[in-house]
Amino acid sequence: MPVQGNLATMSLAEILQWLGNARKTGTLSIERNKVEKRILVREGRVIACSSQEPADMLGHYLVSRGRISEDDLRSALAAHQVARVHLGNILVANGALAEDELLRCLEDKSQEAIFGLFEWDDAEFRFVDGETSDPNIYPVDMRVEDILLRGAQRWDELQRIRAVFNDPGIVLKRTARVPPAEVFRNRMARRIFESVNGDRTVAEILLQTHGSEYIVTKFLHELFRAGVFEIAEVRKVEERTPAPMGGSLLSPSRPASPASAAATVAVPPAPAVKVGADDFEVARRLLSRGEFDAALDILDRAYKLQSGDDALRRLLAEAEAAFIEKAYRHFLPPSKIVVLARDMGTLTSEHLSPTEFFLLSRIDGSWDVKSIIQITPLREVDVLRTLKKMREKGVIDLRDPPHATA
Repeated sequence: MPVQGNLATMSLAEILQWLGNARKTGTLSIERNKVEKRILVREGRVIACSSQEPADMLGHYLVSRGRISEDDLRSALAAHQVARVHLGNILVANGALAEDELLRCLEDKSQEAIFGLFEWDDAEFRFVDGETSDPNIYPVDMRVEDILLRGAQRWDELQRIRAVFNDPGIVLKRTARVPPAEVFRNRMARRIFESVNGDRTVAEILLQTHGSEYIVTKFLHELFRAGVFEIAEVRKVEERTPAPMGGSLLSPSRPASPASAAATVAVPPAPAVKVGADDFEVARRLLSRGEFDAALDILDRAYKLQSGDDALRRLLAEAEAAFIEKAYRHFLPPSKIVVLARDMGTLTSEHLSPTEFFLLSRIDGSWDVKSIIQITPLREVDVLRTLKKMREKGVIDLRDPPHATA
């Protein structure tokens, strides 16, 4: 029988300790904000990890490290769509990466996906016994004790960071102090440093750099403490904005550190708030009428209350898939070129979300809908809904690609 619950009442450290001590074999699935990570264990050792979080996907991981550009990623993904060859192999063939470097990156990103789970304060988990395999994930071999040690250190550091960067609307600006020379020698550090321009919020910087909350805010925090950055202002960030990289950006700290977690596992009680049957019925009616956006509004609110409900998750997945299909077929065809419908200067005074700002910065009259979605470090459905909203507001428009009008 599966063991399942929520990390808010049973910590990741407790689960991992139980898996290690009991020498378990099986799959641990953890989901937050509709993003799932899966850890495969064999006799108590972690042997692989897969992740739907954009920061953990190879393309975005390489962009965040400064190994490839967004243009490189777009070209490689276009080739992947045609050849169906692993993205890493395409990058090696294109000369963007050496083969040994690709292997190091695959191992590093797999480990980062595991350690990134210690950023997740509130998530649904499910462990299923039994040997499983997945040919699409890179194998690792890690002891639970090592993961817990690194995870505890990461968790403690993240709490110190969040004590300062406690709002996604914080805007940083550079001071007259010169940053350490190593900032400019490290491609990832330089990318994050250059993203601070006195106007971007922390939420926007996360999108701009394609990085995880921990990696990016750790660097920002270090330079803030060194006096290289200072807080210019705090802006209100639109609540409906999808959290960068699938996370609950700068979420409040947990009540207990992983280092002190007990090695006991008990299934936590069900959430006190239940999704009403009326919510499901209204959402189903909207889906039957093809009003997928409205259905998603209802289901998104329900998901925040009861993300562990299997029926809700299935209905939500159905609604998202239907919305994506309709979007590409009717109002956001993937080959259409996205252009600005208004002058950029008139948009700066409007209250735009971090996602809208990011998308606007990528619209240059040459990128099509599919390319913009591929290089945006957010879930496909969230990007499509934001583009739809921007088009309805008259911010963007669509044009035929050049070959279609030639």
